[in-house]
Amino acid sequence: MSTFFDTTAYEDLVRNSTVLFAYKGPLTNELLAEFSHDLRRRLKVQENKKSVSTKVFAIFMELAQNILFYSKQSDSFDGSDKIGAILITQTDEHYKVLTGNVVANEAAGRLISKAEKINALDREALRELKREQRSAAPEADSKGAGIGLIHVALTSDNLVEIDIQKLDDNFSFYMVGANISRT
Repeated sequence: MSTFFDTTAYEDLVRNSTVLFAYKGPLTNELLAEFSHDLRRRLKVQENKKSVSTKVFAIFMELAQNILFYSKQSDSFDGSDKIGAILITQTDEHYKVLTGNVVANEAAGRLISKAEKINALDREALRELKREQRSAAPEADSKGAGIGLIHVALTSDNLVEIDIQKLDDNFSFYMVGANISRT
């Protein structure tokens, strides 16, 4: 069963959590490197369990790279500066890593199906799916092996949360997130 992030609950999330990191705008490899450095520093101060910090950072990188690879919104003449949003919140129980970016409407159904499939599998089945995806031919428009969401689910030990809101006849806003337990 899928877990869908309720976009309208965004304000509640921010109000009821400590915001560890928030960004909305153009994302470049250089900015991602700076954000990575800043996030590692903040996690070192906030989190006493290195394994939790490692999970948060790995999921942050995976989801931020999805913005760089797949966002259909850009802020440059050559289309290289992709636009997206990243939010990392913290409560006593967990961290939430949440990203959002514009995708083509044709991708929406495929993204929902992929998340539903991932969320229906147990840990061993996810590992098997990851192995299969690595050896399979890449999907159309894929910049990698197609294992990003699988990796997020395995790393977080939780369901992948998604929400897709249609913007117009061509594009939708795609949000994807994961919770990482602090215990």
